Amino acid sequence: MKKTITTIAFLLLAISCEKDDVCTTTNADTSHLIIKFYDQLDQEVPKSVTNLLVVGVDNTLSYGIESTRDSIAIPLRILENNTSYRLIKDYAIDDNGTPDDTSDDFATGNEDVIIINYVNEEIFISKACGFKNVFDDVNFGFTADGDNWILSTNVITNKIETEDNAHIHIFH
Repeated sequence: MKKTITTIAFLLLAISCEKDDVCTTTNADTSHLIIKFYDQLDQEVPKSVTNLLVVGVDNTLSYGIESTRDSIAIPLRILENNTSYRLIKDYAIDDNGTPDDTSDDFATGNEDVIIINYVNEEIFISKACGFKNVFDDVNFGFTADGDNWILSTNVITNKIETEDNAHIHIFH
């Protein structure tokens, strides 16, 4: 009898759930900006960036990637209408000839600063999922410093709502 009551209670609970009571992960989260790197000379060919380090400007977004890759996914600020990152190619730590003393270590590499401007829109998904952010009117640029490894860029879509495809192409 106890098993029957438990089974009936479980079934009633299971069938009483509505579609909005369960949040699936599909499009429920705020999307990251997807950047894909390409060869400047042959712009159809993906080209990896060696020893790439990605760090938020002013460390307001501490997001570090240190590897060789041909694409990155980075978060955008949801409380502001712009985000900037330092992309450092050929990143390495120079120990200044003192491997046991880290206090005099410094980073080397070619740093470019990217700036992403957008209009942030918060949209309601469901009761279970809550809200997510969509970024509209995306503009992308980089700071010229005389030694840029980023040579040009192309905004593929100016609305970021999914992570299915790249939003920005960077040519180097």
